[in-house]
Amino acid sequence: MRIWKIILADDHQIVLDGLQEILETVPEFQVTGQAKNSRVLLSLLGEQQPDLILLDLNMPGKDGLEMLEEIKTRFPAVKILVLTMYNSPEIVRRALSLGAAGYLLKDHGRDELMFALREVLAGRHFVSEQVKPHADETREPFRDHFYAKTTLTEREQEILRLIANSYTNKEIGDKLFISEFTVATHRRNLKRKLQADNTADLIRFALAHDML
Repeated sequence: MRIWKIILADDHQIVLDGLQEILETVPEFQVTGQAKNSRVLLSLLGEQQPDLILLDLNMPGKDGLEMLEEIKTRFPAVKILVLTMYNSPEIVRRALSLGAAGYLLKDHGRDELMFALREVLAGRHFVSEQVKPHADETREPFRDHFYAKTTLTEREQEILRLIANSYTNKEIGDKLFISEFTVATHRRNLKRKLQADNTADLIRFALAHDML
């Protein structure tokens, strides 16, 4: 049986302790750390290789959305299940577009939490029923063009332009004096941020925004 390593991130200790108590009843889950702020969370991520972060959006230091984006940029393999009280359309859309694999409201019980965790760890997406209409809107490709473009760093925009001009990862790396692996990581992040399924979608986005 595989043991899934999970980090809990919430600004309330009673919530962290309650979640850990729940998860410790499940043999396949192992809580490897708790974080009450962004600094501790990033420190834990630097030390560990968790499979999943159960992330509250109301965190001291950097807020949850900022943390979500930074985590997915620096640790793209880590899955993130958002656990929050916020159910506004804008926050739901932003969290999912930034790379959250799941969005669970805190008013659910243990069974829903277990189901959400297993869905996300299995490589699927999960959203609470109350926010599904908002989540469905994020599946429209490039729905918010302005927001999508402004989330790209200068380096990502530079790499996107080269991708759109048919450069390979190796050619881009040689041109920018970075490794092919780093280019591949940027390409993955571009697909995540722009909700692109493939290179053709990236090229379409670049063309739509006069980035060639």
